Amino acid sequence: MTMKKIVIGTANFGMDYGIGHNQNKLIDSDIVDILKTAKKLGIDTIDTAISYGNSLNRLGELGIRNFKIITKFPKIPDDRKKQTNWFNEQIESTLKQLDVNSLEAILLHYPKDILENKNSELIHFLLNLKNQGVTKKIGVSIYERSELDEILEIFKPEIIQCPINIFDNRLLEQNYLEKISNKGIKIHIRSIFLQGLLLFKKEEIPQEFLKYYNIWEEWYNWLNTTKLNPLEACIRYTNSLKSVDKIVVGINSAHQLKQITKYMRKPKLKKKPNWQNSISKDLIDPRLWK
Repeated sequence: MTMKKIVIGTANFGMDYGIGHNQNKLIDSDIVDILKTAKKLGIDTIDTAISYGNSLNRLGELGIRNFKIITKFPKIPDDRKKQTNWFNEQIESTLKQLDVNSLEAILLHYPKDILENKNSELIHFLLNLKNQGVTKKIGVSIYERSELDEILEIFKPEIIQCPINIFDNRLLEQNYLEKISNKGIKIHIRSIFLQGLLLFKKEEIPQEFLKYYNIWEEWYNWLNTTKLNPLEACIRYTNSLKSVDKIVVGINSAHQLKQITKYMRKPKLKKKPNWQNSISKDLIDPRLWK
């Protein structure tokens, strides 16, 4: 079974990322092990971003030319009158740091840049990059369904990246993702471990999340009943979703990557928790965390 569905997330290659005890920026030897293991397992895509600390530089120095690179671009600074000039500078810097000639995909981390003034100049600029062979695909990284609905009125991205996990199913309601997929848009999902929060043991839950006591009780009871560990549950759940083309995973070690691929090979998860308590947006949207 090919593991091409997995994409290596690299936030923790360039900065402390996530919460609790697993958030430290990785050392070079760990990154090298992860990349070597990924290659052996048939994983061929890396997801990175300008905002991920010095991850671009580190990847370039360690050598990633035999991987496909998806990179996300942040909000265009308000003081930049000529947005495309700023974007050009970022593209050149990204290619140079990564030491590559082209990218698999460019995603906008702040898709409102397209919406503001129905930014046709930016859309033309991105399409031009594609025509020049700088990138194969253009897409957006979103948090909310409403963002994508607005974007689709003026521009059809080739890829959308969005958060989905066993706690956060908002984009699956009313078969929304299936409808997006039917438009020929590739769907990449991220945040499948909710920045690592879903992988904690019950007694390790950080203080600020203990107020969601009822949800945690349901979650750990369900894991107990199904005899699943949290990593396995998260992987088999997301791997069972229709219309999902790629799953972006943040990992701390080559060992963890091997575990993930082991669970990818297991049967798809037939049942998921039938939540009795509603899950607060404050819990599933990391932007709202302290």
